[in-house]
Amino acid sequence: MLWLAAYYPQWAFQYLRYLHQQQSIDGCVLFEPKSLQVLACDHRAIQSGIHCGMSISTAQSLLAEVVLIEFDPHVTQQASDWLCQWSYGFSARVAPLHCSLAARYAKQELTNDSAVFNQSLVKKAGKFSVNEFVDDCLVLEVSSMGLVFDGIDNLAQQYGQKALALGLDVQLAIAETPLAAQLLALQAPRFISLSHSLNKASCEQGYQRNEQASEFQHQAELQSRYLQHEHNSLLLDTLPIQALPVSNYLSEAFTNMGLHTLSMLTALPEKDLGQRFGQPLLQLLAKISGKLPQPMSYFEPASHYQQKLTLLYEVESMPGIIFPLRRMLDDLAGYLVQRQLALQTLTLSLGYRDRELAPLDLTIYYPFAEHRSAELLSLCRMQLERVTLYQPVVELCIYANKFAPITQGQTHLLTHAKAGKNDAGRYLLSSLQARLGSDKVKGITSVSEHLPEHSWQSTALSSIGKVQTKQQEHRLALGACRPFWLLAQPEAIATTEFELLKGPERLQTHWWQQASYCRDYYIASHVDGGLCWVYQEQGGFYLHGWFS
Repeated sequence: MLWLAAYYPQWAFQYLRYLHQQQSIDGCVLFEPKSLQVLACDHRAIQSGIHCGMSISTAQSLLAEVVLIEFDPHVTQQASDWLCQWSYGFSARVAPLHCSLAARYAKQELTNDSAVFNQSLVKKAGKFSVNEFVDDCLVLEVSSMGLVFDGIDNLAQQYGQKALALGLDVQLAIAETPLAAQLLALQAPRFISLSHSLNKASCEQGYQRNEQASEFQHQAELQSRYLQHEHNSLLLDTLPIQALPVSNYLSEAFTNMGLHTLSMLTALPEKDLGQRFGQPLLQLLAKISGKLPQPMSYFEPASHYQQKLTLLYEVESMPGIIFPLRRMLDDLAGYLVQRQLALQTLTLSLGYRDRELAPLDLTIYYPFAEHRSAELLSLCRMQLERVTLYQPVVELCIYANKFAPITQGQTHLLTHAKAGKNDAGRYLLSSLQARLGSDKVKGITSVSEHLPEHSWQSTALSSIGKVQTKQQEHRLALGACRPFWLLAQPEAIATTEFELLKGPERLQTHWWQQASYCRDYYIASHVDGGLCWVYQEQGGFYLHGWFS
């Protein structure tokens, strides 16, 4: 079995930049709101002298136009789900990653609450503690996906290119055990797109071009070594001892013994290692080599979709809400396509600056089930145009739990018409409902009732196709022919204005109904053209409906 490990050194920071659409903005810094210290920074910030642990006031003095992004530990779960969600398209077995920033934040909170935290932590964890997972490292089982992607190498390349397209730095490695793949990913070079790097190198000239090509070739060769599982035993043997997920005590003890690589450690007798450093270390080494299986908890897509965004600025108008909402709906559309679902109802929550005010909750209906991001945004925009903001908005949240199969939304309306006309009709009705309200736009369907006045009812737009198709089948089974349009009240008509074509068909009320009548209905040709529905009662004829 083969495993692809993806190490994301700054995934929480880069997810927030992705969410706020700031990948193209240089000079971004992630900071902790309580200590006001820098947690992560981009390349330009590093070039300006900013580093982790620095206060944001110092960072602002070094780079005046620095963009500050507040770290929210609760968003890390959303970010992890987002990573797993799109990684799910490459493998059905995705092991979620553990956030080092969230763990560091939790440790700091406990330290502030208890002066003896560090002592209790050491006693609890022990000098010989080990960790079976590497922080910030996602693991995918890929041996079963080789045929789908025309080879494991193509899968790894496509996965890396997807990560780069989302603005993520990633290091990839493939191994025969999950833990070995994670440890190799820590040492692997930052993934580069081969085609992108070739194009970039070809644009350079002269000496600079040769230097770029040489650097690219070296990077590509190094990257290829970590993605060729046949040769990763050598890479594991040369793995630095400091890369092992063990306690500081164990790491220092190995160094003091002159052990610098994994092969030097595994060359020692297992019995001696177990007696001196404990059984957990032996189990860790066995899981790296594959002698012991490593239990894995895999990501399971939720039955609902939820995404929350805390804005970096206060929004007082609807255009300011549409901008971040577009990215959120793009992610939702990707989720829908991946699961082959279409959305029927979306809940959009707008959080005001004053937290004492209840959030403004809006329900957007997609009566014909939608999965395309442009159409999702279009109906949201129409509904937002009717909304008044009472305060600046500082938070957005979308929630969806009502879905339909993605094909169902394509066949609801006018099933006999062409697909293009279907889309236009659905969009028109959906737009009217978004502008006027769901209670103002209804569909009309026939019901199984022989009396014409009771043979129709209003219904929700989303059920038009299903109900209408069933009723048409019922009418065909009965052999009945009914007009599409009925007059509000039947009108007397002279016999010279029509010619009977078919009939009669007798319709009469039930014995328990108060209004009692017995009518003979005919299909007739009107002198002005068209087919009409007439009936005879008490010696006279009455016009009751028109056929389309």
